[in-house]
Amino acid sequence: MNKIKLIISREYLTRVKKKTFIVMTIIGPILFASLMVVPAWLATIEDTEIKNIAVLDNSGIFTDKITDTDYIKFRYLEKASLDEVRHSFTDSGYYAVLQILPSSSIDSGYAVNLFSKKQPSFAVKAHITNSMERELKNKKLQDHGIDEEVLNSIKSDVSVRTIQWTDDGEEKESSTEISMIVGYVSGFLIYFFIFMFGAQVMRGVIEEKSNRVVEIIISSARPFQLMMGKIVGIALVGLTQFLLWVVLTTVILFGLKTAFFPELGTPNTQEVVVQDLFENEDLTQQVETIQPQNLD
Repeated sequence: MNKIKLIISREYLTRVKKKTFIVMTIIGPILFASLMVVPAWLATIEDTEIKNIAVLDNSGIFTDKITDTDYIKFRYLEKASLDEVRHSFTDSGYYAVLQILPSSSIDSGYAVNLFSKKQPSFAVKAHITNSMERELKNKKLQDHGIDEEVLNSIKSDVSVRTIQWTDDGEEKESSTEISMIVGYVSGFLIYFFIFMFGAQVMRGVIEEKSNRVVEIIISSARPFQLMMGKIVGIALVGLTQFLLWVVLTTVILFGLKTAFFPELGTPNTQEVVVQDLFENEDLTQQVETIQPQNLD
């Protein structure tokens, strides 16, 4: 047992003192923090920009029906054509041009095109799509003489509790969602440790074999003791680095948020828009499918 402890100590101290361990321990949290902070920061910058969208409603149904948000403004152009707006688009200051083509009936769907110089954000597309779907649903309800309040009043939420019966006859409440999340996280951690630190065991054996150090160790320790010491030592190195990553990433995120991005703690515009859409619209029951078409 003492020989296994000596091998574990040697493996652990040798690897934590390497430059690669120190560099990866420092770079890892910086990369993880960047993956969390940079997208949120970019979304915040984009959401604070006022987006003026010109609307060419050739159907005449959606005029003044697509509501404005804090940063998305719609301007309805009644007599302008698409070619006229396109020629003056650069100087007009519009973020995009929304064209709604007429349809033979409300049940046949509407062709919608969103023209812009750059890729529109998800919040813009989601707001336009859900606003039009909501208006189409209201019109269909009116055509069939159905009150929307009555339709909303019949919707009910069902919450299913999961209770396990133990062998002793006791009841224990469980959570399928938590079990699923724990399973996914555990599977990811297993894969991560095998991928990152399993190869280090192989490299450690190869290095010592090439340096003929293993011959000296084998003379005083059994192969089982050598392998067990290596596996446990490298496992402790992996756990140490993982814990350092968690702690340093948390410190970096807290420091960046406090010093430079205090607004990231508040709901941004995109989150508010998406939350409002989900609260006011049952997305699992889509009344109409809106498919974009190309104009030739």
